[in-house]
Amino acid sequence: MFDPMVNSLIFKELVIRNNTDVYKNWKDPPIVPHLKIYFFNITNKEEFLEGSKPVFQEVGPYCYREHWRKINISFHDNGTVSYETQKFYFFERSASVGSEDDLITTLNIPMMTAVSQWRFAARLAKLALSSMLEVLGTKPFVTKTVGQLMWGYDDPLLKIAKDIIPPDKRLPHEQFGFFIEKNGSTDGLLNVYTGRDDMTKYMTISTFDYKWELHYWNTDECNKVQGTDGSSFPPGVKKDSVLYMFNENLCRSIPLTYWHDVMDFGLEGMRFSPPSDIFANVSVKPENECYCAGGPPCIGGGVFNISSCKFGSPTLISWPHFYQADSKYRDAVIGMNPDPEKHAMYIDVAPRTGTPLRAQARLQINIAVPHVPEVYPAAKLREMIFPVIWFEDGVTELPGDLLDLLRLGENTPPVAKMSMLLAAFTIGFTTVLFVMVIFFATHYNLPVPYFNPNYIHKDGKTTKINNAQPQAHRPELSGHVNTMVSNNPENDDA
Repeated sequence: MFDPMVNSLIFKELVIRNNTDVYKNWKDPPIVPHLKIYFFNITNKEEFLEGSKPVFQEVGPYCYREHWRKINISFHDNGTVSYETQKFYFFERSASVGSEDDLITTLNIPMMTAVSQWRFAARLAKLALSSMLEVLGTKPFVTKTVGQLMWGYDDPLLKIAKDIIPPDKRLPHEQFGFFIEKNGSTDGLLNVYTGRDDMTKYMTISTFDYKWELHYWNTDECNKVQGTDGSSFPPGVKKDSVLYMFNENLCRSIPLTYWHDVMDFGLEGMRFSPPSDIFANVSVKPENECYCAGGPPCIGGGVFNISSCKFGSPTLISWPHFYQADSKYRDAVIGMNPDPEKHAMYIDVAPRTGTPLRAQARLQINIAVPHVPEVYPAAKLREMIFPVIWFEDGVTELPGDLLDLLRLGENTPPVAKMSMLLAAFTIGFTTVLFVMVIFFATHYNLPVPYFNPNYIHKDGKTTKINNAQPQAHRPELSGHVNTMVSNNPENDDA
């Protein structure tokens, strides 16, 4: 009865309700996430265009302190709450390898997007694109500052694309940057369950931007919006649990499975990570075929194509340094050194409450370079998966007051339960021992005072009590003689 009773008390406190301490921490999280950016700086661009493997120098981290807060919060009668998470980024020079003025040489992504979208067009259209790129002086590589690559720089190709390419096929900005217009923005409106009616749905997403599912993939199952946003999970996590995390930038929900036990901040937790075959080939994992929106053939092999949800840009994601990907991607370039300690994505979860203790979301952005000989500025490029940037976004420290609450919820119940069990066992054992001593002392008439009522302890000695009943005094009847009774009454006549 102990665990259900304690869980009921804890779950009642976890429910998201207005004007509670849990609500305040949920609305304005006291944590301090950090975003760390690593660029792949190409050091031999001329040799690469002549046929050599690209040589990459990893440059980073460039660290940004984040501040999250939830806005546009609305509670609903069906036990859900809607909100948007607004994120702000602040550059931390002391935790970075350099300033935002550092120069990085990388692929010209707007140009690669245009060439990729025209690769199946008529020859005349390809020649027209080639002429336009030559007039604009567009090259396959650009050298920009970290700040420009992060927050945006002017690109003439994007300005022209605004007038000639349909909105669903062009990038939505006239500038290009990996985090353009992300500072102070939100990723969309989430509607999640508060746990009021069912804690098994606690913090799981009901709708995203008023939609039950996405529209990027081939089946309803793969388009399903499921799981949480990663900030919390339903309580009662076990080793065989499969946790789902949805992120709009990934264009899908990611499953997380148990990896190993951990100890974080004096709290026992379970580390969950995406399964190794999550981006596997269809031949290895047939259910991945639903994500093959532009195929067959599908890319797979540890690389995931998200071009269908990124305006047709040839964008692919993988784990950093092609961790858990086919060796062919690493062999095609120089400079990849996958390491699970540095490049694996994981979330450490407190099992009783479902609260993340530590998390690192790590992802690499790659570009599928096309080979289109009719477009002269890109004629020397060959088909390959070109790594551009990878980042880790996560939390490695928790504030003290939050840790105290977690320890109270996670560590105190097992200790209290064990203490109660030990107390009950001690009392029960003592009672049984007491009864057994009394039984043997009385049954065998042992000289054990206090346990055998036939013995007492007095003046330092154990003395047996004389339990013989004294004969009652029968007064004799004087003056009367019964002649009918002899000295031997048993032989007298009746």
